Amino acid sequence: MKAARWILTVMAVAGPSIAQPPSDAPAPPPEHVPRIVVDGRVVQTDVLPRIVRGTTLIPLRFVVEALGARMTWDPRAREAVIVYEGQRTVIQAGEDTLVAGDRSIQLRTPVQVIQGRTMVPLRAVAESLGATLRWDPATRTVYVTTPPAPPAPTPAPELRQSLAVDLRTDQQTYAPGTPIELTLRLENQGDQPVRLQMSSGQQYDFLVLRDGQEVWRWSQGRSFIQTLTSLVLAPEETRSFTVTWDQRDAQGNPVPPGQYILVGRITHTGSTPLEEREVITIVAP
Repeated sequence: MKAARWILTVMAVAGPSIAQPPSDAPAPPPEHVPRIVVDGRVVQTDVLPRIVRGTTLIPLRFVVEALGARMTWDPRAREAVIVYEGQRTVIQAGEDTLVAGDRSIQLRTPVQVIQGRTMVPLRAVAESLGATLRWDPATRTVYVTTPPAPPAPTPAPELRQSLAVDLRTDQQTYAPGTPIELTLRLENQGDQPVRLQMSSGQQYDFLVLRDGQEVWRWSQGRSFIQTLTSLVLAPEETRSFTVTWDQRDAQGNPVPPGQYILVGRITHTGSTPLEEREVITIVAP
């Protein structure tokens, strides 16, 4: 996988229930050591991979680097942070479950510490990162294949030429407390498909401003899957996103009468702003 951005947290927790072989655990005989090949490259590790209860364990740092990710290790917190594809994955020593984004993946063998290295189940970790595995028993080799990089988003000059953004409300003035419906329309007016890339599952947002200060934001308090996503519009295709503002601020308090600026925004990762604004007035009773 290329241009990856994942977040993986591994925590080693002390306790009698955690199966952690001592750091001086003997290495397996050479004929029992599995070979790891990632995209045609043999992965060499300082602590030999081993098969425990039918599961191949490999040092976490090496599988991460082999897949093209980045990792930092905090020895005091016993925590590793890996940036890969924008997704947050959590595994815990001694646990039999790995959580990748909104998915829960069962581990046949828990995370272990062997000879000072955090050893993780190769299949579970690699597949959680989107890779596929194949085991060749004749050569005792695990072949790991990462998927191709996703298509690149449409360049900024083409976005400016092709996309039209429009924000609409059902009226311009409102009585206090009246729900306000906002609709953000995104239209591809070009003759080629347009691809937008998002850093998470969130594709759009709405804001309410007064006197330059943010009063309300639609996305506040909402959760989105933390992985790269795409929004593709075919030529002449239109996407609409509609939300309702109940005239309350971020703390849930009714807003006073006055003039407000409504903002509709496409939350893509590109440098070209895709947003539109509309002014409405809440009139005093």
